[in-house]
Amino acid sequence: MKILDRYLVRELISPFLLGIAGFVLIMTTDLLFTFVDMIINKGIPTWAIIRLVIYKLPAIMVLTFPVSFLFAVAIALGRMSRENEISAMRTSGISFLRISLPIIAVSIAVSIMAFFTNEFVVPMANKISDGIIRQIIYKQPVTDVKEQVFFKDSFERYYYIRKVSSKNSVLENVMIYELGQGSFPRVIIAKRAEAAAGKWRLYDGVVQNFDDNGRMKYEASFSSMDVLIEENIMRFSEQKTPDEMNSGELKALIDSLDRGGVNTSALSTDLLMKFSIPATTIVFALLAIPLSIPAQKAGKSWGFLISVVIVFSFYVFASVSRSMGRGAMVSPFIAAWFPPVFVSLLGIILLYREAKH
Repeated sequence: MKILDRYLVRELISPFLLGIAGFVLIMTTDLLFTFVDMIINKGIPTWAIIRLVIYKLPAIMVLTFPVSFLFAVAIALGRMSRENEISAMRTSGISFLRISLPIIAVSIAVSIMAFFTNEFVVPMANKISDGIIRQIIYKQPVTDVKEQVFFKDSFERYYYIRKVSSKNSVLENVMIYELGQGSFPRVIIAKRAEAAAGKWRLYDGVVQNFDDNGRMKYEASFSSMDVLIEENIMRFSEQKTPDEMNSGELKALIDSLDRGGVNTSALSTDLLMKFSIPATTIVFALLAIPLSIPAQKAGKSWGFLISVVIVFSFYVFASVSRSMGRGAMVSPFIAAWFPPVFVSLLGIILLYREAKH
């Protein structure tokens, strides 16, 4: 690394780490504020809350990486601009784009780190924290069937249950996808189901079979139907929400459900956002670099205000887009990638304009 690159990287590290610590502290304090009532009024053990917060930290940190890096860029470039270091570099023949290069390189490295954290650490931590919430806080068995989550049994059948009554083992709005030898699974839909010894009894449903081209071969209604189930209704071990899956697991689930003609817009949006969310660090860097220097010329606090506006606007934009993707109003790809790509293009335009000055 050249001296300039090392200098800029050093300038970024301290405010970046400070930003992570500060934002993590704010978010965990908000969690603790919520859980204090449980400790005092519901008798939840303090150690359980501490464990829960610890296992929530990876997901929180991934969210803080982009904001912390934006904060670091605003602080580092703001100081260098106030002390005329940027002007001295540009006067000596160093282009603004060359000054920006190591900052963008670090943002790419942070995005890669965020992706691998989100891919390998966060799913495991989310599953453990969810188990703590359900087992200790809500007093439910850790492997209870989860509502509105796809899961599978040892027969390679996928299940989706909209509502579960744990007291009498009654399930409402049940869908079962049996993966057989053909290209498409058999689909069973029932209004409700009851658990019996080694089986589920389904009521008021439909069975659909498809040929290898995806066309329906036949559809039959039934008033009651038994499905053999080896596992106890309350003891499925492979239930995972999208937040508890890595991208490979989620992609395999989507592929299986696509074969049965299931609308997977919500899951596909979640899958693509496992990639777009870590890339947000690069997005914020591209936008923060050209905005930080002019902002510091206008006033010391202006750079921080610009950063807050950027973060708020982007996350509102991304949240609306995500909801539209999950609701199939736009394609999952557009929902996940349009906000970061749009803001990145805006940042590149501003970066180019600043370089021309």
